Amino acid sequence: MTLQGSLVLLGSLIILALAAYAARLLWQLRQQKRAQQAARAQRSSELHSQILLIAKACHQEQCEPAEGALRLVNLLRGLPGHTPEHWRALYPDLHALYDKIADHPILDARKALKRNERMRLDLERERWEDQLGPAMLKDLERLLEARWP
Repeated sequence: MTLQGSLVLLGSLIILALAAYAARLLWQLRQQKRAQQAARAQRSSELHSQILLIAKACHQEQCEPAEGALRLVNLLRGLPGHTPEHWRALYPDLHALYDKIADHPILDARKALKRNERMRLDLERERWEDQLGPAMLKDLERLLEARWP
C-alpha cells in the first residue's frame, strides 16, 4: 500500500468516526427533545387538572373567590403557549379580582401585621369579593367548559 492510499484510508476512517459521532449526537438530541415534550405535556396536564379543580370549587362556593382568583391566575400564567394578556382577555373578571387583592400579604407577612391592619385588609378583600365575585362566576363557567388541548 502506498502512502497516498494509507492517507486516504486514514482520512476515510476519521470521516466515518466523525459521522458516527454526529449520528449519535443527533439521536441523543432527538431523545432529549422527546423527553422535554413529554415533560411539558405532563406539566400542562397537571396544571389543567388543578385549574379545573379550583374553578369547580370556586363555582360551587367551596373556595372563596379571592383565593380562587389568586390561585387560578397564577396557574393560568404557568400554562405554556399563551401570554398573561391572552388569559386576561379571556377571563377579565377573574383578573379584575386578582388585580385588586394581589398585593395583599399572605402567610408569614400577613401574620406579622397588626390585628387592625389584618381586619382592614379582610374587609377590603370581602368588599372586592362582593363586587367582583358574581361577575367572576361567568369566567369560572367558561373555564369549566373550556376545551383543553
